[in-house]
Amino acid sequence: MSWNVTIEVADCASPSTLLSGAKISMGAVELGVTDGSGRYVATLDDFNNLPIFRISKDDYITDSFSFDKEIHSGTTQTVCLVNPPSIPDGQDPDIPGESGGQEFGGNGCFIVTATTGSSESVEVSRLRHLRDRVSAASRLGAQLINVIYGEYEQFSPAIAAELEQNVIAQKAALWVIVRPLLAWYTLAGILAFEQADPKAVKQAAQDVLNTCPRYLGGSSIIALLDKIRAGDALPPDTNPLLLDFAPRIQAATRLPFASWAILDPLVRAWRSATDRLDVVDEVAQWLATAPLELLAPPNDPQVLDVELGVLVGFFDFRPMLRLQLGERLAAAWPDAASALGRAGFVSQTLTND
Repeated sequence: MSWNVTIEVADCASPSTLLSGAKISMGAVELGVTDGSGRYVATLDDFNNLPIFRISKDDYITDSFSFDKEIHSGTTQTVCLVNPPSIPDGQDPDIPGESGGQEFGGNGCFIVTATTGSSESVEVSRLRHLRDRVSAASRLGAQLINVIYGEYEQFSPAIAAELEQNVIAQKAALWVIVRPLLAWYTLAGILAFEQADPKAVKQAAQDVLNTCPRYLGGSSIIALLDKIRAGDALPPDTNPLLLDFAPRIQAATRLPFASWAILDPLVRAWRSATDRLDVVDEVAQWLATAPLELLAPPNDPQVLDVELGVLVGFFDFRPMLRLQLGERLAAAWPDAASALGRAGFVSQTLTND
């Protein structure tokens, strides 16, 4: 027995641009390349129910995508690759073949790899697993993640290179940034996929608080992060390590997806622990501000209905916040208003106006 999934590869910056000649691999085995329509039909053994494909193309950043046999068998799944404005090692992405489709920094986990010392660390593995889980469940989720990684690629390699030269900075970044963010993402994933398990939610929420201990000075960390987000100059008595990284971090605040995915949850995590806020509610509010309206919705009405059905399920634990996101999507995607209403993202009164 076997099953198949059609992989359609697009340019993240221009989803209507489909990429022919993209290489599709599983592990070390190259399966084939996309055709003139940017598609490749992958046929898999029945036991391979959660395959992970590596997709690469010259001048684009190689990425991995996972699909679920129960969800995606017999369907066409669109994924996208990022063509960065610059390549971390200085190669020119506008020269054909110059970037070679190489995977910069090991699945893009530059800073996590630098702080943990290995591209196969527990932290990197957990981050990849969560990314693959979201990508397998939702095309829009996969598109959002890919655009986030595209922006992340613009500033993280330089930070990672500096971290690799300073053990103290590595540990500081691990404790103050990496572990709080990983705990935050883990809780968000549990709320989206396993919200029916109250013990898992409770433990994950406590893990977020535990990764932001008071002895590290949460109030000071929050104040510095707020200044960085606002683009303000840091006080002269700021730790020299942070002063060195601040300009690069401030550059990330001007990137809408990276700012939402990294800086916003980092501040929320530390504020939740310091001010004793409801961390589950904070994660819900963060999810509701996801900049999905900046992405292009699927053109196929049936695919759109399926995608919105998956996304609406992520908010079952906070329906009112789901409506907040829906109102933004309805304004940005007027042609999708009816689909948003059917999915429960917006009230029927809005779709009938």
